[in-house]
Amino acid sequence: MPIARMFAALFGAALLALAGMAQATSVAPADAAGHILLTQGGATRDLAIEEIERLPMVEIEGRASPDEPMTVFQGVLLSDLVRMIGADEASGLIVRASDGYSADIPREDWERWPIVVATRVGQERLTVRRRGPARIIYPIVRYPELDARAYIDRSVWLIAEIEW
Repeated sequence: MPIARMFAALFGAALLALAGMAQATSVAPADAAGHILLTQGGATRDLAIEEIERLPMVEIEGRASPDEPMTVFQGVLLSDLVRMIGADEASGLIVRASDGYSADIPREDWERWPIVVATRVGQERLTVRRRGPARIIYPIVRYPELDARAYIDRSVWLIAEIEW
């Protein structure tokens, strides 16, 4: 599955670069300015990456997928983002990528572990080429029990939408 997902991400990135939009999915890709669509009960609004980065930033060493080398990412704790967007009472989130991939992240995950919504690698903002504008990073290095298919599959990159 990681190879298929990697191919889908590369294919999605190529479509974004050539056409300016993902044509294989109904989820609108994050635009060049770095926006994520928030959906709650059918109502939607845009969230700029700049707004996310106003939260306290943290660093996490890890990889967003098994096919990537270890990297240091910067971002915000998912628990902080959940509070900021008003999803405090949500039982979980559906995180959708611009390449059509999606994952359900249960509330127990962000309450138990310091999951990071990464927006940067090094000091550079994540781009579509680097699977941005944001991506979910589970702290597998610090918590070896997270090195399991269920958690790896929740490490969404190319985040285009968060729904609850």
